Amino acid sequence: MEKKTIMLTRKIQLLIDCDDTEKRRVYYQQLFDWQRLCFRGGNYLFSHQFIQDQIKEIVYITDDIKVKLADINKDPDGILNTSRMNTTYRLLSAYFKGEMPSDIFSNLNNTLIRIYNSERSSYWKGEKSLRSYKRNIPIPFSASQIKLMGDDKGRDYKFNLFKIPFRTYLGKDRSDKKVLLQRTMMGTLKLCNSSLKIEKGKLFLLACFEMEKESHCLNESTIAEASLSIEYPDHPKD
Repeated sequence: MEKKTIMLTRKIQLLIDCDDTEKRRVYYQQLFDWQRLCFRGGNYLFSHQFIQDQIKEIVYITDDIKVKLADINKDPDGILNTSRMNTTYRLLSAYFKGEMPSDIFSNLNNTLIRIYNSERSSYWKGEKSLRSYKRNIPIPFSASQIKLMGDDKGRDYKFNLFKIPFRTYLGKDRSDKKVLLQRTMMGTLKLCNSSLKIEKGKLFLLACFEMEKESHCLNESTIAEASLSIEYPDHPKD
């Protein structure tokens, strides 16, 4: 069945909404630390998922070892003590619990496993190299973590994310960002799991919105015609 909704992503500049210089410095440092951990976690995750896929292809392991990537509690031949998806969540939790919010590494796990699964056949065929994440990786989070509020001047929006105060900086932007944010605040548009990106020292919200597709009724009696002529050729001549 065709989906009746579409996903829109908008890049919205953010400022830390704090006048205290020292606090603002601490907030920025916290964000840089989380980004660094996401960078490390993303590469850990892809490496472990790939290794799990390749275990059965390692020809120098003794033949009497039964290898099956399944939960041993559900399959006697399984070699995992949890589900495949939960293996890397537990890995990230073991490394980063207490260093960054669990909501971040949970969303990182879900997002990157989805990407890995979409590309895994290309890895098996040797058509694509394993992804390697860079230090500018976005910081993912759940939509439930933020609640938009309008500012006093009515030009921008404020929200707290993991106890860090932010406000948007729309400036002279003439796109649909303000309309989308306004609809989200009013509850007529759904904000989905999104991410923060640090780019050249600036902060951006990569906001993901879910909205209904517009349906257009076509009039079958209306016919569109096109013709080509010397004045409007179909392609440039050599």
